[in-house]
Amino acid sequence: MGFPAPLPLTANAAMGCVRFFCRYIVRMKNPIYTESTATLAEVARKAGVSRQTAGRILGTDAHKHRPDTVERVRAAAEKLGYRPNLLAKSIVAGRTYSIGVLMPPNSDTYCYQIGTGIHDRLSRTDLIPIFLQPSSEHPEHEQIHRLVDRRVDGVLLFPTTIKVAPGYFNEIARRNIPVVCMNQPIASETPCDFAGTDEVKSSENAAEYLLRKGHRDLCVIASSGVEENLEERVAAFKNRAVSSGATCAVLRMPNWTLSDNSAAAANYLEKAPKHTAYFAVSDVLAVALYKAAEKLGLKIPADFSVIGFADLDFAAYLSPALTSMRQDGRHIGKIAADLLIERMNGIGGDSRELRFPAELIERDSVTAV
Repeated sequence: MGFPAPLPLTANAAMGCVRFFCRYIVRMKNPIYTESTATLAEVARKAGVSRQTAGRILGTDAHKHRPDTVERVRAAAEKLGYRPNLLAKSIVAGRTYSIGVLMPPNSDTYCYQIGTGIHDRLSRTDLIPIFLQPSSEHPEHEQIHRLVDRRVDGVLLFPTTIKVAPGYFNEIARRNIPVVCMNQPIASETPCDFAGTDEVKSSENAAEYLLRKGHRDLCVIASSGVEENLEERVAAFKNRAVSSGATCAVLRMPNWTLSDNSAAAANYLEKAPKHTAYFAVSDVLAVALYKAAEKLGLKIPADFSVIGFADLDFAAYLSPALTSMRQDGRHIGKIAADLLIERMNGIGGDSRELRFPAELIERDSVTAV
């Protein structure tokens, strides 16, 4: 005796089955979980709108409807205790509505602003960010595996280096997971979009500012690492200074430790020819110059001027307040999220690279000569 052919299910019936299955799974794993009994259709009836309209308003398209309609639908949802079931939606759509975000540990103001920008942009959607921090114990490739295991729909990456090992992104590429890099792009066979600071233009602007102040004997305070974006700042500043007839030395700090860097800066200030102005490729390195000047009894900007880069939160509270090139981390974070969302929706061809110039914030650490 054969089994009868299954009856065809309508879209609504299929969705109902999915909702039942998801509620069953959730309750099985979370005994104390209580599912709302209200449905989208009930919210729509109470608000006097169609189910599609209620779905758009309670989703990400509320801006497409009149304010009074939006208020009515949201009031109905709140009164009925309705919350959308994204677990059911993800099963139907084949997406998890999650975004992996890899940011460096011990983040400064700039990194925090990028994270805020990402969060603000994704808050306007059904997407949820999963923030992870690579470390020596848990490097980037390991964290990427964790995100892939959770089937994220995309990855936003703040890389620690531009050079990646062969096959670094194979895990992502095989699954067609879009990736957008921030702060600095990476050298990879897998095309990645990028959003970050226009390092060259911003550093040239810093050099031009000092040149307008009459400075012709300049020095760059650089790191000893191989951060590509910081090296771009060094080269761009020096090239613009030299092409304008100024001299420009480069002093490399031993590491990112304040005590070591301030000692190196003090040693340089004692022995090297006097420069009239210094450009620190990071505000963090500018602090070392401040400490060295204090140790030697030198005054900023009376003895030499200083301009930093990033405009981190402490820059305005140094004495004197530090003039710096402000990076717009929040905007960069939003743009990176926009690029990723477009990729996830199938928009975009070749890799895109969007760079934004830093803004000169004048304070008290630079004087004319």
